[in-house]
Amino acid sequence: MKELIPILLFISFQLIYAQEIIIQENETGFCSVDGKIDNSVPGYTGEGFADTDFGIGKSISWQIYVSENKEYSFVWRYAVGGSDDRNGRLVIDGAVVLDTIYFPSTVDWKNWRESDTLKVYLESGSHKIRIEALSEKGLGNYDYFKIIGGATPDDCAPSYTVKVNANNPGWGAVSYAPVKDYYDAGSQITLTAHSNPGYFLDSWTGSHTSADSVFTITIDRNVEVTARFLPDGVTQDTNLIGYAGIQDDRGTRFTLTGGSLGDTVKAYSLEDLKKYLASPEPYYVEFEGKLEGNDAIIITSDKTLVGTGDKNYLKGIELSVNNARNVIIRNITVSHVAPQDALEINGKSQNIWIDHCEFFSDKNHGVDYYDGLLDIKNESSFITVSWSHFHDHYKTILISSGDQQIADTVIRVTFHHNYFNNCESRLPSVRFGKAHIFNNYYRGCNTAVNTRMGACVRVENNYFENVGKAVMSDYSAEPGYAFIENNITVNSSIITPDLCEYEVPYEYKHKLDPPDILPGLIADNVVTEVNENVINNEYYIANYPNPFNPSTTIEYYLPENSFVELKIYDILGRELKTLVNDYQNAGRHKYALSIDDLNRSASSVYFCRLKARNYFKTIKLTLLK
Repeated sequence: MKELIPILLFISFQLIYAQEIIIQENETGFCSVDGKIDNSVPGYTGEGFADTDFGIGKSISWQIYVSENKEYSFVWRYAVGGSDDRNGRLVIDGAVVLDTIYFPSTVDWKNWRESDTLKVYLESGSHKIRIEALSEKGLGNYDYFKIIGGATPDDCAPSYTVKVNANNPGWGAVSYAPVKDYYDAGSQITLTAHSNPGYFLDSWTGSHTSADSVFTITIDRNVEVTARFLPDGVTQDTNLIGYAGIQDDRGTRFTLTGGSLGDTVKAYSLEDLKKYLASPEPYYVEFEGKLEGNDAIIITSDKTLVGTGDKNYLKGIELSVNNARNVIIRNITVSHVAPQDALEINGKSQNIWIDHCEFFSDKNHGVDYYDGLLDIKNESSFITVSWSHFHDHYKTILISSGDQQIADTVIRVTFHHNYFNNCESRLPSVRFGKAHIFNNYYRGCNTAVNTRMGACVRVENNYFENVGKAVMSDYSAEPGYAFIENNITVNSSIITPDLCEYEVPYEYKHKLDPPDILPGLIADNVVTEVNENVINNEYYIANYPNPFNPSTTIEYYLPENSFVELKIYDILGRELKTLVNDYQNAGRHKYALSIDDLNRSASSVYFCRLKARNYFKTIKLTLLK
């Protein structure tokens, strides 16, 4: 009998082991994750792990079959970096079974552990098991789901949740039908947006997009949408071209407002910039001066950062846009940031406009001393970079951070009317996503546009001067692709990648300049007139915003004491008003022009003429009716 004991123990162990199953990602029984399957962190046991997006209610689901009515044991292998726990609730077949499942921090994302065993009674049949996040940070990373007690993985019967919101309940309301806790795949719901008086629906944002106030969704994943209402009179800045003003490949609009719907504030210090730009509230932040240090400024959603002074200069200070939307950065210079990027757009950020900015370092410290001037990565998309100057740098602009970041196929970026000079490479380097690159001036660079890992770039009407390789597909495990049209190359070569058909979903050809005029046009205008003329001690005049309603600021600079005439004319050349007729000291001057100054003229186009000593300049002002 003693001889049988080891055999019986071995058989018992085998029976228990046979009752245990593990479901990995991408196997039968794994249904869905509100996020992605990733493999960027070591220590997982299968092909990767499930990584949810940020947000309460983000979920992972599985399907299992059990043949007996009894209690089963659930275990998850997971990792949670940082100090915060990422607990969830357990939902089975659409019903909440347990309000809280505890997933304590493992401190580092590379530290994997199994959760405490959870015992759950199940009746025989197929069951959908779902964990839903209780934290704004979502769930942790999940390596596998272990079931002990005799279950088998089952084919998924997809079911999804629907969340519909308004960005501001005071501006409008939303409804949808039919209303259920969970929806089968393929079912349909109809969403309706009702704007309040004084407001309008700009668009629906989120998992499904539309500019229609009523639209129908066929459910194929969890639905989370927000009706974005805006005050009447809000319009897109006509200077904005490209992806920053849309939100999908159909061209659905996203009216970029930045922080203009919030308070206008002035920042005089690094502490001011950090406070306003990291706030959850919208802010239009004006900055002038020079700040120097080794620090980073976090920019959250609904922000405008605009330089308004003679110098708007951050030296050694990174700008970081992470998991943010609706951001405008204009007239800012950033330089000599190490070891981080000068500007990082990360964490699924969307609808970002970089305009009339300057980024540079030096080439005195070697290729790896500085990182990038601009990095766009981790599914950040719908970005425009315009009229900006990138110079004196090695690894300039990187789009997607690695050959494994397949999720970056969603990236969409527009580069137009930028000036690249004395840069070594990456102008830009694009993996996976799509980039529209037009009307840029490249001068004295080793390489420029590099399309990699299946990316598709549209390169048109650019001017390449003394660029070794203007367009190529190099340093890549998989080739990239390009559509190349009407570029000028001077002492430059294009190593033509394979063709990709690429039509952009927005209007731009009305702003498409012939490439032969770009050297003069761009070199004179990429850095803001305010900075260039003041630095050069020259007269200038400009106004912002333009178009405008109900007011705009006319700003001009006098390099010397002068007698000044500043007058407004209508489109027929008739003088409407004298704004300034006086002797003024050298320096910067501003005049706030309102619609009342225009004598309620029927015109929508006006001209402002500055006369000071022998300097004459007229600018066009456009009033939005």
